[in-house]
Amino acid sequence: MMFKDPWNPTQKEIKKWAYSDEMEPVQDWELFIYKFENIPMICTFVEDEQCEHTSYFLNTLYVFTGDTVRVGDSGKIQKLSQLLDTIENTTTSKELKLWIERSQLLIEYPEYYESSYWGLCSKFVYENNSGAIPKI
Repeated sequence: MMFKDPWNPTQKEIKKWAYSDEMEPVQDWELFIYKFENIPMICTFVEDEQCEHTSYFLNTLYVFTGDTVRVGDSGKIQKLSQLLDTIENTTTSKELKLWIERSQLLIEYPEYYESSYWGLCSKFVYENNSGAIPKI
C-alpha cells in the first residue's frame, strides 16, 4: 500500500506514485493533491521525462488553475499569479510555459473558463494541441 490516506497524501507519497506505474489511488485524485504547496513539486514531475504520469500532473495544474479562478477568491488568485511568475522564471518546459500563458489569460479573462479545458480530463492536455484558448 503506497498511501496511508489517499485523500490527504504527503509529498513523499505523491512523489513515490509519480515514479510508479500504478493507477491513481482514488477517482479524481487531482482534487486532493493540487494544494498551493504541492504545485512546485507537481511542475517538476511535468518536466521530468522519467515521471510515469506527466500528463496526469499537467492535467492537475489545469484543474488547479480552473478551480482557483472559477471560485473567484481574489487572495488565492493573486497567490496563483505570483506562483505562475515564479515558475515562469525557472522552467524550460514547453508544456509548463503553455500552462502558465493560458493560466495568466484565464486570470485576466475569467469569463473564458470552460470546464472541458480547465476541469478534469482537460482538453488542453488530452485533446487540444493547437495552443489556442477556446472561444466561448
